[in-house]
Amino acid sequence: MVASLEAMLDGVIDYAGLFPPANLTMLPALKEYLAHLDSDEQLLVNRFVCPAARLTELGAALREVESGFEFGITAVGIGGADSSAFFAACKSDADAIKAFEDEWEAQCWVEAFEVKIPSAPLSSILSALKPIDQAEWFLEVPLDDNLSDTLSEIAVSEAASAKARTGGLEKSAFPSAAALGGFLKECIDLNLPFKLTAGLHHPIPRDDPQSGGAMHGFLNVITAAALIEEMDLNRAEVERILLDRDPRNFAFDDDGIEWRGQNATLDSIGQARMLFAGFGSCSVREPVEDLQHLGLW
Repeated sequence: MVASLEAMLDGVIDYAGLFPPANLTMLPALKEYLAHLDSDEQLLVNRFVCPAARLTELGAALREVESGFEFGITAVGIGGADSSAFFAACKSDADAIKAFEDEWEAQCWVEAFEVKIPSAPLSSILSALKPIDQAEWFLEVPLDDNLSDTLSEIAVSEAASAKARTGGLEKSAFPSAAALGGFLKECIDLNLPFKLTAGLHHPIPRDDPQSGGAMHGFLNVITAAALIEEMDLNRAEVERILLDRDPRNFAFDDDGIEWRGQNATLDSIGQARMLFAGFGSCSVREPVEDLQHLGLW
């Protein structure tokens, strides 16, 4: 694999086999994750994604497998519709994480905590998260008209990172290229770490046959992020990259990326990936098979 692709894809997937559309039960999901760590696909794989409320179940599954692997966990919070519910949910999540790590932290530990935030002051959200002090917080934000202000407030706080949803089971769950491009541009301009989740199973965009939504391509996303770093692209330019469904317009070599005559160096890719923590995916094989089909794996 050429150096630019390796830099783009290193640890880019948090394995989320427990979530739709895979919906695996705990033990098969854990076994699949561990199998990925013991294969060529381990380049792509970072943490195991588990709801905080199911960490006890994960502990039971760990007792049934023999593995010398040590790994990080992304815990997904319950969340809440308002400050009061959010505070109670975070307390419950913190207790579950502590109980799990008291037993398992020598082998696996919670590195990241993701949660959808309510419409509430950021100060109250961050206060509710304080008991979960061992993990990086990724706050899932809506891609709405208040996005710029929301991300700016998170960046100024220097206490959390951002997260956006890029797909789901309904067509409406897939954001437009303009909305996703705005999120990428804002995060990189603010030097705000971020991650994405759902709907990014494929390197290049395509339509989802189940929901009818327009799925984004993870190569498009990372290429756009790297070119924002390299050339300070505007939102319209980022949107064009995200919409491009022709793999022939993307070139990767040991020096960097080229998209339609615009180039990003390995350094820019590295800077982009320092901010882009990766994306959650219930499949690793599907991205790999698509990369193989494109001759990139």
